[in-house]
Amino acid sequence: MYFSQLQLLQFRNYPELELEFSPGINAFTGPNGSGKTNILDALHYLAFTRGFRSSQDQQAVMEGKTFFFTVGKVVREEAELIQCNYVKGKGKKLLVNQTQVERMSDHIGEIPLVAVLPQDTDLINGPSATRRQFLDMLISQYSRDYLHHLIQYNRLIAQRNALLKMMGEQRYFDPDQVALYDAQLIPHGQAIYSAREQFVTSYLPAFSRYFERIVSDKEAPYLRYRSQLKENTTAAWEALFEEKMEKDRVNQYTSAGIQRDDLVFSIDEHSVRHFGSQGQQKTFVIALKLAQYELLAREKGFAPLLLLDDLFDKLDRHRLGSIGSILQEEIKGQVFITDTSYERLRPLFPAEGERSPRYFDVQDAVVTPRS
Repeated sequence: MYFSQLQLLQFRNYPELELEFSPGINAFTGPNGSGKTNILDALHYLAFTRGFRSSQDQQAVMEGKTFFFTVGKVVREEAELIQCNYVKGKGKKLLVNQTQVERMSDHIGEIPLVAVLPQDTDLINGPSATRRQFLDMLISQYSRDYLHHLIQYNRLIAQRNALLKMMGEQRYFDPDQVALYDAQLIPHGQAIYSAREQFVTSYLPAFSRYFERIVSDKEAPYLRYRSQLKENTTAAWEALFEEKMEKDRVNQYTSAGIQRDDLVFSIDEHSVRHFGSQGQQKTFVIALKLAQYELLAREKGFAPLLLLDDLFDKLDRHRLGSIGSILQEEIKGQVFITDTSYERLRPLFPAEGERSPRYFDVQDAVVTPRS
């Protein structure tokens, strides 16, 4: 599966753009601020119905305009036309072959995609919500059941929090009424907890292999899933809700459940967040994303898209070469790369062959294919 074409209209800094892609590696080079990342953001819209630069759709509309269109031609068994359009005041629509998709969540996973972005170091240094989103986005791409449980769980948490706040404002508390929500939350929470634990178990070997290939086998990376729950049983869930009931009454929000869980990252049993160098943190994140790609390919049965935004800056020659070899030898799907330096990318990929890249020069929202 790959994108053969992309069309943009009034999307970010592009008044209009039409591109044709290679099914292998596509590299966009040019100065910062020229519009390279915006092309990747448009592809992200077509896969996830939202961009990675901002959750606010109106921010993706070109300045002074009222709408944007993103259109991509996807080639698999048959070609499909994917459109994600937004009009200020009217909202967003997703269309597949000119037919509107009623629930955008149904589209998640249809175009599996992994993006490696400069802000991904937030996976290490950011709040636990960032790491949970990483888990949820990945698992939802290959498990519709997980996405269903996640949507229902979040809906019930919002309702439980609203109830706690209302009780606080009205100065009364009914634990039996709160417990009705607990009973509905538990089966969804158990399914989410189980899927996350299974994910970490299957994910760890690939992650360790990529980390060691980029760096060496002298450092031992590790990650584990941390939860308030000691075991994923109904009794354990009920006991946890009961334990936190008084705290929830006072604070007027839900403090127990899988919405508080986290991933813990370490190298040689030391926290990557507190003891890892910038180089170690960046390599850790790249290995996380490459392992995400491998797991997603295995679960989906075909290679996802891979977006690499400004990945190669500040990496030493050894790590650059290792990543280039991985992209050539192990990544079978379509790849999109941005970088400020054409000269930096050229030595990483052979000029001939099936995976030789197609280069594009980007200057002030003008994209020109290189010969």
